[in-house]
Amino acid sequence: MERDGDRTQEQLASHNHPTVLTLAIDAGGTYIKGCLLENGVLLPDMSMQTPSQSDAEAGVIISGFADVCQLLMEHYMKLRYSSSMQLEIRIGIAFPGPFDYEAGICQIQGLGKYERLYGLNIRTLLKQEFLKRATASQEPMWLSRLTQALILFDNDATLFALGVSRHYPTSRMLCLTLGTGLGSAFIKNRRMIQGKDGVPASGMLYAEWFEDRQVDDQFGRRGILRLADQLHARSGHEDVHDLALSASEGDALTLRMWQIYGERLGRMLKPYVSTFKPDRLILGGQISKSLVLFEASLTEALRPEHVILQVEDQVLQHVFYGIDQLFNEERAY
Repeated sequence: MERDGDRTQEQLASHNHPTVLTLAIDAGGTYIKGCLLENGVLLPDMSMQTPSQSDAEAGVIISGFADVCQLLMEHYMKLRYSSSMQLEIRIGIAFPGPFDYEAGICQIQGLGKYERLYGLNIRTLLKQEFLKRATASQEPMWLSRLTQALILFDNDATLFALGVSRHYPTSRMLCLTLGTGLGSAFIKNRRMIQGKDGVPASGMLYAEWFEDRQVDDQFGRRGILRLADQLHARSGHEDVHDLALSASEGDALTLRMWQIYGERLGRMLKPYVSTFKPDRLILGGQISKSLVLFEASLTEALRPEHVILQVEDQVLQHVFYGIDQLFNEERAY
């Protein structure tokens, strides 16, 4: 029989559980976007966006990341924190590649963004910036907690997939983000899969080769514009949005271009779908909004494999949830 004293102790222990606060940062080339998750729940009123200054000196960029973290914390401490709360703070950053995500070292060159962080350990620099601020006489006492926070990094496409997986916890999923290039992740039971079941060792498709080019160069914006030019389907100033609009209005050349795009995407994906056998093929990013134009040819190219095909619109929200999930990954340290 349970004694009253035992129940009281259990209730007290539950009451004393810390509040887990995840500072989720998306480091885009144009904007840094940040949000807070409290015990795994996104707080929509705790979000912000600021220019990333991704072409600036390293110190300016790191200071910008620290500013976002500090402003999010200030907002939280003002509106939600109480003195009875125990806070466990952690920081997750979605960072574009190439990047050594485990070590926290930027490897970007020649992309026009974050190039002055090349070879630098972002985790170390960010902690140093927090420490410098925490020791300043005018700074709030809580700022020192950021110096002790666990900081993890990953690719935005991977984090998008992890975020989506919360809706399908037992599914096998192949997730793609179609934007400037092609981001991808293979997910099983809310875990990233790498190097087995036909999945590349990196767990990503962008660097794989399909026919004569790398995947990343063929199925994002660059690849679509190149295909349109080969088919003489666009004028010099038209972009992907214009090509989608033309096709939706019945233009034969752009309709054909989207059909070819879907057929080639399906042929590229088919070996991975055949071996990994995902239940769902989930698309995100701006190009995915034009799925109606290439869905039929994509589905046909995947035959006889059958997979549920769907589009997820709330990419950034999924990324933020994926950042929170990142701390539950087996490779988190």
